[in-house]
Amino acid sequence: MELHGDLQSFPLTQLVQTLESAQRTGKLDIEGHLGNFGIFFQKGRVIHAQSPYSSGLPAFFDAFLEAEGTFSFASNVILPPRRITQSNTSLLMEVTALVEQYVHAEQRPEPAALVVHIEQNDSATPVRLTADEFLLLQKAGDSSSFDRILKEAECGFFRGWAALMGLTGKNMATLSKSEA
Repeated sequence: MELHGDLQSFPLTQLVQTLESAQRTGKLDIEGHLGNFGIFFQKGRVIHAQSPYSSGLPAFFDAFLEAEGTFSFASNVILPPRRITQSNTSLLMEVTALVEQYVHAEQRPEPAALVVHIEQNDSATPVRLTADEFLLLQKAGDSSSFDRILKEAECGFFRGWAALMGLTGKNMATLSKSEA
């Protein structure tokens, strides 16, 4: 039995729980406004994921950015090596917190429509950067689309977004909408 539908009728959290209870093995394909996502299951457990920006755990989290896309589940796939080892319950709790933070944030960037501008920090006070903030600075150049930065950094949307918010809070980056 193959499964397909839309995420508005059957939200991703519910899909993960349903596939876990049915102990299904295969790939859940999700198509949405950000691109194509894939979540791999083995006997109902999430073992790997792919997104336009990353793979593994960050890609699993990124799939939850899609609330209005379509999905299909196929059983006849070759499974990739396990890169996600957390329980589905743990994964769903963590992604729920990430999505909640994102929904309540002042700035919710759409990756393709957002341009990141790196600012010169002329302060004499040293600035502490997280590893993800440093990675984004390296990938951004003077002015880059957030979409391109995410693809090059391969850190996933939620980690990239948190780092970007950190850089804007430290006055090291500003954001603008793309004119294209």
